[in-house]
Amino acid sequence: MELFGSHRFLFDISPVSPTAPLNDASVLERPNVKHLSATASGGPVGRRYVIEDIYPSLEGGRFPVKRIAGEPVDVWADIFRDGHDVAAAALCWRGQADPLWHRVPMRHHGNDRWVATMTPPQPGLYEYAIEAWTDDYATWRRDFLLKRAAGQDGSVDALEGAAIISSAKPANSAAEYVLGRERDAFMRSGDPAPLLSDQVAEAMADCEPGRDLTRSAPLSLVADRPLARAGAWYEMVPRSQGTVAGRHGTFDDCIARLPDIAGMGFDVVYLTPIHPIGRTNRKGRNNTPQAAADDPGSLYAIGAAEGGHDAVHPQLGTLADFRRFVAACRHHDMEVALDFAVQCSPDHPWLQQHPEWFRRRPDGSIRYAENPPKKYEDIVNPDLTGAHADALWLALRDIVLFWIAQGVRIFRVDNPHTKPLPFWEWLIRDVKAQEPEVIFLSEAFTRPKLMKALAKLGFTQSYTYFTWRTRKTRPTSCPSTCKAASPGPSSRGLRWPRPCRPPTASTTASSSSSTRRSRGARNISTRKNTRSRFAIGTSRATSRTISGR
Repeated sequence: MELFGSHRFLFDISPVSPTAPLNDASVLERPNVKHLSATASGGPVGRRYVIEDIYPSLEGGRFPVKRIAGEPVDVWADIFRDGHDVAAAALCWRGQADPLWHRVPMRHHGNDRWVATMTPPQPGLYEYAIEAWTDDYATWRRDFLLKRAAGQDGSVDALEGAAIISSAKPANSAAEYVLGRERDAFMRSGDPAPLLSDQVAEAMADCEPGRDLTRSAPLSLVADRPLARAGAWYEMVPRSQGTVAGRHGTFDDCIARLPDIAGMGFDVVYLTPIHPIGRTNRKGRNNTPQAAADDPGSLYAIGAAEGGHDAVHPQLGTLADFRRFVAACRHHDMEVALDFAVQCSPDHPWLQQHPEWFRRRPDGSIRYAENPPKKYEDIVNPDLTGAHADALWLALRDIVLFWIAQGVRIFRVDNPHTKPLPFWEWLIRDVKAQEPEVIFLSEAFTRPKLMKALAKLGFTQSYTYFTWRTRKTRPTSCPSTCKAASPGPSSRGLRWPRPCRPPTASTTASSSSSTRRSRGARNISTRKNTRSRFAIGTSRATSRTISGR
């Protein structure tokens, strides 16, 4: 399989059947309706079942739905065929890397709606499909009892029932014994009662599906850990954590802050970029184009002689110090979220090591970042769609894996909506295949449908514009706007400020300080550069209440 196809997808999304070969066609033109191939089902005559309106599904399985590991997932579908024969159905599911499928019988809920439940045990990518077939024995048994109740002769019908039992493929030796015993009893006595027993019915229900087995296209599901659904985030600027005015903060200073942060009930400590900062075109205070000698520069002008995205700013400490910070957060029952910004300062090592990763202007220069009328002369962007993008994509993926190796499991991705969507789909899928517990937060302040696309392709959580809608009509229109975008079972939007976890009695005093000003915590409730403590809350329920699915 090639790394990049026409859509730059690394992964194979071709369907895999749990118990049958792949389809060659579909009777209906719905993307989530599939039938067995002609060779498997006896030609077009055997294509009897329709499986449609599968829930949950996202664009017919093009994207995985999101759920929480360890929690039951209700699955249903409309299943029907022509005629009056008794139908049977099963939900088949497995972890993507598992060789064996779990098979759960579905129950008829009414009006051709069938339901079942599966529970993904741990975080990871899962696939599931629905199978339907005609239950020949149940059909025979129902009709035989009706005829007998009407006083009709059933001798030939009894022979047909015995033939159905003889042709069955029992699931185990116990079922095989029961079927053989009751069939032989009928053959000796001619009494059909053994063929109608509950023991036979139970054994036949566990036999392999019948001749007209039909299956849906496989669908995918991502099971995340509970922190993907909801959590309280504390945003920290590490260099601002120093206790002496004018002195650069260190990871030790950050560690000293953790008891107070944990006492307020936060789940995640989110760090703004911790990498070396470029010196070329460094910005001064209040974004002035000229920096003084002691101005530290923008955190997002990543990369200098000391290193790039896989290095830490030397004034903060070392990688070993960072790992101590991660361990200290874990000790306080918190996790670290790291900022992942795909941008470079002009001093980033990549500009010397891989100049082909950057697009040149006619005069040979590299265009600096802009969001007109804003200018960011201290930042240049690598070219994620250029001739050498394959190597760049791999390098960025390796950056994420590097920080995972340092203990990070959460990444706040800066402005993902300005990067190619196929890149994020590939990167997130590849990373989560190796580390299923990783969470990706989309910091995408953009249009609802683009935010929806980012959620579908794999981002675990997302910012919203809700906080910056300051007029009454804007926040009141936010839910309807999101509903129109219909995130469905793919999106988890951020709404803040939200309450943190309830404080314990021992932390009430420290919790009362949550409205005080704090060093380096961005006020996420306004657009001003003030500093105060708020929780970032994520709500998985948002997607369900918005879309009804």
